[in-house]
Amino acid sequence: MSDILNSAISGMNAMKIMIDNTIDKINHPNNKTLGKRVVIENTVQNENKNSTVKVKEIYDNYNDFILEEKRKTNAEVQDEQTKIEQLLKLEDLLCEKSNIFSQLLNDYYAQIEEDIVLAKKNVFNENIQKKLSNIVFAIKDFDKKLKFLEKDIKDSVINNLKKVNSLIDEIHDLTIDIRCFPVLKFPNRVDGLIEQRDRLVDELNGLIGIKVIKDHDNYKLNLNNGISIIENNKKQNLIALTSTSDERYISVGYVDTNDKVAKKIEDMIPTATLGALLKFRREELTNTRNKIGQLIINFADSINSYHAIGYDMFGHLGRQIFNISQPEVIASSSNRSSSKVSAKWLVISDAKNTNYVIYFKDKNFIVTRLSDHSTIQPKVHVENNKTLFTFDGIECSIEGENADNDIYMIKPYSKTLEELELLINPNEPFAYSSTDDLNNPNRNNAIIINKFYNNVLVDHKETLDQAYQKFSQSISHKCNALEEEVPFKRNMIGILENKKMSISNDMEQEYAELNYEQECYLANVKVLQTAENILNEIIERYS
Repeated sequence: MSDILNSAISGMNAMKIMIDNTIDKINHPNNKTLGKRVVIENTVQNENKNSTVKVKEIYDNYNDFILEEKRKTNAEVQDEQTKIEQLLKLEDLLCEKSNIFSQLLNDYYAQIEEDIVLAKKNVFNENIQKKLSNIVFAIKDFDKKLKFLEKDIKDSVINNLKKVNSLIDEIHDLTIDIRCFPVLKFPNRVDGLIEQRDRLVDELNGLIGIKVIKDHDNYKLNLNNGISIIENNKKQNLIALTSTSDERYISVGYVDTNDKVAKKIEDMIPTATLGALLKFRREELTNTRNKIGQLIINFADSINSYHAIGYDMFGHLGRQIFNISQPEVIASSSNRSSSKVSAKWLVISDAKNTNYVIYFKDKNFIVTRLSDHSTIQPKVHVENNKTLFTFDGIECSIEGENADNDIYMIKPYSKTLEELELLINPNEPFAYSSTDDLNNPNRNNAIIINKFYNNVLVDHKETLDQAYQKFSQSISHKCNALEEEVPFKRNMIGILENKKMSISNDMEQEYAELNYEQECYLANVKVLQTAENILNEIIERYS
């Protein structure tokens, strides 16, 4: 009896080692040092090829899942790395021009105080004119460099789209080759084509972010929540969308072959390199132009308002010093009416740093701030066959009848930096006196002049420099936060890569061996159970 028990237990131990060894060979086919050497006579052989196919399918599904997660993470890394590169450029520009609303404005205010308030030199003042010219020059230079960033983004989007379309073409051609490959004649060579396609898909994913859908012989590449760019033997290339009215505008679309029109799909590319570039243009660059524009018109309007109520050395009432551009109105190409829409500043102190969308529905105007997508209720009244409505310091005028679903975009600061200019001519006296009484010895009012520096002009709560520094710091904080996240996500890519499982080229043979070893193990278990039953009967009989 002891021999039977020892034989069964030894057999079980031996089979357990062989099972572990075979599983390691299946999971790690490239590692030749795994497992222990165990030899046992093969007395049972029952290959199960159907089970082998099912196990391989489970391995493929698992690896596809890991690959999809790795691609998602890689698209996020490419997205954030691209954002960091662009944010650093913008951060450098904001740091370089931080003197506009601090040093240059302070120089201007100090010159007024020195020459007009203290020295009472209310004459033709070249010093004050020079300080104003310095401010305008710095703003124009800011606009020039901001335009360079905008053009750089546009060029980058176009160049990346060329790479995207090239990859789509290559992946499409490989997909056709794989579908038509004589697998039965050359069973191992198709794997090379599949690996080559996977590498190209990884590269494409880093540019636009894609989702792979495989179902038997079907193979699709989809944009996130969007169209298929590859579906078996079909493909869809992308195009750059530009604007004749705005040379800085860039977006992404495709040509719908059914409707014969170009359709915008920017929202279908939320991540990866291209998604980051589009979002940076749409958000950070637009926000920067709007914020600087808001600061400039608040400053210019403040100076204009003081100068327009002052008097020059001859007792003449002053006039505007700065020209301030009006908001731009862009009508949607889908509008069904031909009404004329214009906009102008009404109360600049109420200006917000945002663009707007105006939507006409059921004889009502719905105004949405694009900065936070909040809806505001405009004040509406009709005057001389014109519909006038005001919001955030802007007055819009519409002539003619609107149709339902008409849409207008309002860009308050699209030309503010570019069109800012001095209206004071050389040798023209400034009007900083508070009275037209030429005999009054105290015509220069220091209290009014000092308000230039201390006024809370931005959103009725911040000075110009405070608002500028706050915005500049927000860009730096956003950049720093991304720089902390990227290394962690890069590590995640490596972790996911290590989670992939390799399948042996001799899968069928090794799975058959695994079946045999499991059957041997179960046979030894039955021997042990039989021996145990016999032993129990003997004990019961003689007890």
